[in-house]
Amino acid sequence: MIYYARLLIRSAREWLRLEMGHYAAAFSYYAPFALVPLILISLGISGYFYGLPFVKNMFVGWGTVFGSDLTALISVAVQNLDIQVHTYDIPVVAVVFFSLISILAFNTLGLGFERIWGQRVVSIGAWLSQSFRSVVFVLILQIYILTLVSLEGLWALLQFESRLLPMLIWFSSISAVFVIFYRFLVAGSPSWRGCLLGGATAGLLFVFAKNIVTLYLAAKPVVTIFGAAGLILVLLVWVYVLAAIIYYGAIVAHEFDSQKKIV
Repeated sequence: MIYYARLLIRSAREWLRLEMGHYAAAFSYYAPFALVPLILISLGISGYFYGLPFVKNMFVGWGTVFGSDLTALISVAVQNLDIQVHTYDIPVVAVVFFSLISILAFNTLGLGFERIWGQRVVSIGAWLSQSFRSVVFVLILQIYILTLVSLEGLWALLQFESRLLPMLIWFSSISAVFVIFYRFLVAGSPSWRGCLLGGATAGLLFVFAKNIVTLYLAAKPVVTIFGAAGLILVLLVWVYVLAAIIYYGAIVAHEFDSQKKIV
């Protein structure tokens, strides 16, 4: 326990030294554009296997974790993209543009990982390699979402009444996403043990942070003050907090591996 507490303190100092807040801000700039193709792809793939109505309700249900304001934004996005999935009324230029933005968003997130790993290489080949890894990561993420949809359907079918088990499943699922980020998004990632520890740490921080941010947004009437633009501000706040937590978990994973090498 003492070792873990010291590890968290070292990681916090390293997070500040590396100025990871700047990288989190950069990712939050591109992330809203990246959500469009990701939600569209997820709706198309998951809807093909499980039916669009079920998947649509599930996406909106997942959004409730982030509060009522962001749930409203996700609901509108899912409804609009649902129409596009049915009609295929999506300009080719828009598909290419948002797909490139999505790759750029994950590449930007990967820049922070490379700074943490200490493996930053600037070249066209390195950029193309990272872009390929971003595409592969999106595919892995879709497989993971399909698995989550299956578990959600199984949960609804069995109709468990326990409240603790859904919380554990949610914590495990979000931690698994972080582990996938650390292990597959950038080359030279930490060990599986390091990634698991970093993912679990980031998962715990996310569970704690979501309550804090939800209380803050409830106390500050962002949507009332800024109108429709307030929903985008809410999304940016959430993405920034999420990216900051992801980077902190990555530093925990890296510091864990570094200490094991020293020992």
